[in-house]
Amino acid sequence: MTDFDSYQQPGPAEPTWQQYPPSMPTPAPPAAMQPYGTQPYPVQPYAAQAYPSQPYLAQPYAMAAYPMLRTSGMAVAGLVVGILALVGFWVPFADLLLGFLAIGLSWAGMVQGGRPGYTGKGMAIAGLICGIIGVIPALIVMLFFFGLFAAAGACGIAC
Repeated sequence: MTDFDSYQQPGPAEPTWQQYPPSMPTPAPPAAMQPYGTQPYPVQPYAAQAYPSQPYLAQPYAMAAYPMLRTSGMAVAGLVVGILALVGFWVPFADLLLGFLAIGLSWAGMVQGGRPGYTGKGMAIAGLICGIIGVIPALIVMLFFFGLFAAAGACGIAC
């Protein structure tokens, strides 16, 4: 049996190339080893490939699994006009016109959005709600202004 311990760590005075057991061949000392970055064999120059290049053949594009969907223009227009009706509820006649126009466009957008190949049903519903909510305060403001004008006309200028 040998006194070699494979778990023994090298001491500071012992170089690592002398730690092999006596039965194993000892490697060459570090001075005889190749320095880092050099190769022991000569390098062959890069030769061009002898394979012929293949021409590029255009591949046809794969068809989509589903047809392209179009957004309903009526739904978009209904949503835009409905938002304008919400913002301009204080303008008496114009807001009623915008509100009813938003309701009509949104209704047509819901019908068109329900057809195959079209999207935008959610925008149409949002435009319908904005149009309805825009018409209600417009009616209240309009009745208020008509009440003021009626009271001013009934009283006359002398009041």
